[in-house]
Amino acid sequence: MNDWAERYQEKVDVHGEDECWEWKAYRTREGYGQLWLNGNATCAHRLAWELANGPIPEGLCVLHRCDRPGCQNPAHLFLGTRIDNNHDRDEKGRTPHGAKNGRARLTREEAREIRRLYESGEYSQRELGERFGVSQQHVSGIARRKHWAWLN
Repeated sequence: MNDWAERYQEKVDVHGEDECWEWKAYRTREGYGQLWLNGNATCAHRLAWELANGPIPEGLCVLHRCDRPGCQNPAHLFLGTRIDNNHDRDEKGRTPHGAKNGRARLTREEAREIRRLYESGEYSQRELGERFGVSQQHVSGIARRKHWAWLN
């Protein structure tokens, strides 16, 4: 076994086949295990994949079935593209949307009110944008359900 594999395995809390194997060392802010190899920060779950399955084809990501970023169990990992990774994230509800989005300028209630007022026909998109402190284009996106699409 090579040096990095031994260093890696010392930092994994191995349990049963079906259980998550948690990373015991440094984790990123998002919870992913990280190990320094040859002066580069390397994602621990990628090393888990390589130890169990061999090299990761270029351009592919290692995703977690269990949705636990610290998990190192190779049985919980699978390969996918960036698009697969984004789709997996969205399907599992990890995409901040609405007011939870760090760039949101409106609350859920304000977006509902914009939609309600615009649908009443009494206000233009420009007027609503001025009233709520957003652009006419943003009001248009809310009215067309491009923004806040999930909101009733």
